[in-house]
Amino acid sequence: MADGAERELTQISIYLAKPETSFEDALEWDKVIKKAKFTQADFNVSGTPCRFVYFESEAPKVNPPWLDFANEQLKAPIVFAGISRNANALLGLTVDNRQLIAAFGRSASALLQRRKLERDFGIRTAMNLCGNEGIRQTRTQTQSLTPTLIDRQVGQPTNSFVFGLSEAEDLKSMAAHLKDNPLITLQGRDHLTFKGVGSEKLTWDKLIEHSERFLAAYAKNDFAKLFPNYRNFKAAEDEDVEVLDAELLKVLQAGDVDQIMLWIPEFLAAEEFSFSYSDHPVTENHIYAHLDPVQLKAVLKLNQLTIKKLHDKRIWAYSHADERVLSNKWWSLYDCIIFEQTLGKQHFILTDGEWKFVAGDFYKSVVDFVGNEVRQEPAEALYSHISIFDPKQSKNREGVFNDEACKRRPQSIKFDTAKLRIGAGRKDKEFCDILDLTDDGVMRIINCKPYGGSSSISYLFAQTRFYCESFVRDQALLTEVRKHIGAATSPTKQSYLDRIPEHIKDNSGSGYRVCLWILWDKKKELPTASDLPFMAQYELKLLYDQLQHLWKFRDIVLRFVPVATTPFMKAVSATKPKKQPAPV
Repeated sequence: MADGAERELTQISIYLAKPETSFEDALEWDKVIKKAKFTQADFNVSGTPCRFVYFESEAPKVNPPWLDFANEQLKAPIVFAGISRNANALLGLTVDNRQLIAAFGRSASALLQRRKLERDFGIRTAMNLCGNEGIRQTRTQTQSLTPTLIDRQVGQPTNSFVFGLSEAEDLKSMAAHLKDNPLITLQGRDHLTFKGVGSEKLTWDKLIEHSERFLAAYAKNDFAKLFPNYRNFKAAEDEDVEVLDAELLKVLQAGDVDQIMLWIPEFLAAEEFSFSYSDHPVTENHIYAHLDPVQLKAVLKLNQLTIKKLHDKRIWAYSHADERVLSNKWWSLYDCIIFEQTLGKQHFILTDGEWKFVAGDFYKSVVDFVGNEVRQEPAEALYSHISIFDPKQSKNREGVFNDEACKRRPQSIKFDTAKLRIGAGRKDKEFCDILDLTDDGVMRIINCKPYGGSSSISYLFAQTRFYCESFVRDQALLTEVRKHIGAATSPTKQSYLDRIPEHIKDNSGSGYRVCLWILWDKKKELPTASDLPFMAQYELKLLYDQLQHLWKFRDIVLRFVPVATTPFMKAVSATKPKKQPAPV
């Protein structure tokens, strides 16, 4: 380096600690000081107090499982061993009595206590500083109980309109140029990543200057007008969070896992990663191909659960390429829970480790739509009061209802449990539960689901939306549907084939009525669509937006069908059962 020359950085990632949180409070400090090589220093830059912590991380490299597998056939087994060493650091900057923390290296950010950080610092700061013009990338999430992450990227910076962000999507992260400065790119999510090139590379003085600017931008509300996709869900107040957490605990302690969903709050390629609830260095770790709330009954003592235990319990990524649990890629179980709860007249959703208050105007728009636009009709007498209890499986099942419904009306065609193909995928799709051609010539696509809370009903609506959209878009599914009808025993199957075109270009949604049948315990008073949980109502609105407004289906009809259910309790031996392997 030439005499007097300054070192510069092109990129840095910065987190913001919550108010009254010190640098030490934001770290899992005991893990930092246990590092074999650990150094810290305090200094000032342009009057800004700074704290620097450096540590090194090590990971042993041993034979991957595929090499051990090959060694079984080799006369001279191969032994691979080594140590991977990495440099890491955390830099704390005290700006206006707030703690900004920069993370360097592969393992540094894993030592931050995420519940001590402002979860919206990066995305909110980027929105305020960049505006909605020079956007390069976005990641959005459909805020429902069937969450979907959507990534978008363009070849050159453009405005948010070109990205096609819809009301159904909540903005999770974005990358854009700083207003009027193409040399600086900000990427915002839970933290803020700064990238500067040319004259905008970071020196120490520029780092302090930008940090002050970041903190000031975070406090502004400019984003509300520029990004309507972000304002529908707002952070809940601390006093509400305590009450909401208590309600979550009641549900989990009762073992009612059907009311929650589990997912990883960032995109992971399904073919590359699986998951583990443990990271044992010696003993076996059980690997799960996907997350399912039922797994919590095996990995937790639900009746002894606390909020601290939910935060402390981790879910690790398992890499199929490395064939090991990734010790530095994990999420708190609390951060992976999706749960909906109402306090008074206010509605909240737990997602990405944070309770979100549903904005009043957005909430009203959904509720008003469901109350005024959704077509709800009484259940038909022919299908009412069917018993849906299956004594062999000791469950109340929709399949029992579908079988009986088709017996009562043999002209209909059952698609429940059909194995159909969409596109080039596997033959494991159903299309619907029942296809029915009424006496007045209306083709009804009927989907049924026993009421089981917001999760099950949201799944009914999301599944219907997906299958019906595929039916008018995908030639493979259309062909499969016609083939299934041709093999059916219905005496009027030719009438179905006469009304369903062979070619997708001729198949319009206007020829079909979509029917949503929620199977309701006849011992309880029948509800209305407005009585459904909010997220189920939201999913219903998305279904209408997609099927009726975009794909022009004839109409959509919702019915609550009274059915006979049977409570069931199975007596089991008090003898301690043999230990079973964890479900995978």
